[in-house]
Amino acid sequence: MTAGAERPDTGDERSDTSDERWYLNDEREFLLRSIEDAAREHDAGDLSDADHAVLMVRDRSRLAGVEAELAALGPEAPAAADAPADAAAEPLAPPRRRYGTWSRVGIVVACLLIATGAIILVDHAVSPAAPGQALSGTVTLTKARQIEEQLDAAALLANDGQDQQALELYEKVLTEDPDDPDALAAGGWVEWNAGVTGKSARAVRAGRQSEEKAVRVAPDFYGGHLYLGLILLDQDDNAPGAIKQFTAFLADGPSAAEVASFASQIVPAWTQEHEPLPASLAATTTTTTTTTTTTTTTTTTSAP
Repeated sequence: MTAGAERPDTGDERSDTSDERWYLNDEREFLLRSIEDAAREHDAGDLSDADHAVLMVRDRSRLAGVEAELAALGPEAPAAADAPADAAAEPLAPPRRRYGTWSRVGIVVACLLIATGAIILVDHAVSPAAPGQALSGTVTLTKARQIEEQLDAAALLANDGQDQQALELYEKVLTEDPDDPDALAAGGWVEWNAGVTGKSARAVRAGRQSEEKAVRVAPDFYGGHLYLGLILLDQDDNAPGAIKQFTAFLADGPSAAEVASFASQIVPAWTQEHEPLPASLAATTTTTTTTTTTTTTTTTTSAP
């Protein structure tokens, strides 16, 4: 090759981009179909709430990545008008996925810059706005929605006894927001219980540290106070410390149903200290006792 001669354009780079776009569009269509199928199966009762939530989180996350890669490729180039006459006679080879173009720093940087905008587009595509709701959004709202879906899925998995899968989702949330109080409190409680059951000192310690952090970063969030109080009472037999956390739990405004569901576990702290129950807890306990007594009386009366 003579000095200064330019390398002719062979079209390889254009072919690489075309092949990449073909595969990405194919994967995008597959993910959209998967999301629609999961919704249909869930509506028909063939897919549980927990499984549906997990599939939604997985497929939406993958779809966001595909949309980001497609956006980074830019607009599709128009077909050349002056293609060689013998090109039409040649059989079309199946597209081959190549990665040479993606090794370029410029493309990687462009992908990162465009990814946030692509995530918003994906969120609009798979989560249409409710009637009357404006089709607008921000990266903050989109991330918050994604975290909310992950937390809902994790809670369903935990309630279904799938602790390991639930913990993985809680940990995923914490990689996105290390100070998320829901993930810290609920995930810490799941991990602490798993450690107690499996006799793992590491898991017990990690779960407790998550509760302590939840209380520290979100002192007005009742979940951390509740679970830390239960740990103090059960692990340390520290009734005064537990009462302090339970009092904060009640002051943070949990629903009556939530108070009732944990009443039997938190009442013993006041019993051990021979202290009167707080009014909100006493009311829940009285209601529960009255309901039980009425049920027992009715059963006795109707018996032969």
